Amino acid sequence: MNTSTEATRTAPHSDDFQIEALSPVMGASIRGLDVSIPLSEKIVERLKQLLLDYKVLCFREQHLSLDAQLAFTRCWGTPLEHTMADQLAGVRNHVQIATNVGPDGKPNGKNPVATAMRWHTDRSWRPDPALATLLYGVETPRTGGETRFCNTSKAYEALSPAMKLLIDGLRVVHSVAYSRRAAGGPEATKYELHIGQPTPHPLVRRHPETGEKAIFLGSHAWMIEGMSEEDSRTIIDELMAFTTQDAFVYQHPWRRHDLVIWDNRCTLHAATPYDTAREVRITHRTVVQGEPTLQSEQA
Repeated sequence: MNTSTEATRTAPHSDDFQIEALSPVMGASIRGLDVSIPLSEKIVERLKQLLLDYKVLCFREQHLSLDAQLAFTRCWGTPLEHTMADQLAGVRNHVQIATNVGPDGKPNGKNPVATAMRWHTDRSWRPDPALATLLYGVETPRTGGETRFCNTSKAYEALSPAMKLLIDGLRVVHSVAYSRRAAGGPEATKYELHIGQPTPHPLVRRHPETGEKAIFLGSHAWMIEGMSEEDSRTIIDELMAFTTQDAFVYQHPWRRHDLVIWDNRCTLHAATPYDTAREVRITHRTVVQGEPTLQSEQA
């Protein structure tokens, strides 16, 4: 698994900031750009293209208030509400705060939410899954706590012709009730069940901007339309094992004040453990609304 912080090749510099690839799989770091202040339309469009190219962007050495992160999030689209505030530290104006710091200011040993530790793409249990997610590392562990990212476009490209023929055109039902139950963590809330009824998505999703095909699964994927749950799980589990192998994974080692954004339409991600009783981790998270997958497939 690739865990290097700065990888092997450097992308061309722009006049405004520097871009450096994080791994051969995906990802780029950006330096010399302060996203806490308003950005020109030209820079925003450049960043949007970079996200399409690299799928994961890490903005180094940022100093963001909650309002500043929300303002930058709006450059990418409409911020989504959060549905698990009671299990974290809370939400302020569309920014979700997660921390393992107790009232005494010390680490309290609280573990990350169980579903975050499993491969997933954000909000795929809704008809309009998240376009992108932005996570800001206010405080990060000295060791552990990395975030793994999987390039599901590369994984699709590497499938055998026979597997592509089998899965192209299939739809998978995603369910928040299923994923929470399977994770063994807190059950889905009444609100999540209200806004997230089991919903189908293309198993092979065509990216609405690049046209690339990608495997669209993750821990919220429950069963394939027209198949039994048992037969569905056989195919889903086989594809998940293939998609998340090291060849398609970049593991991001967090630095304090990293702001990372990823494209949920062609990636999966998963949190990794750290010593929650000794290491402090505080993050601020925003999510950008996407579009209905079936609508984009028919367009």
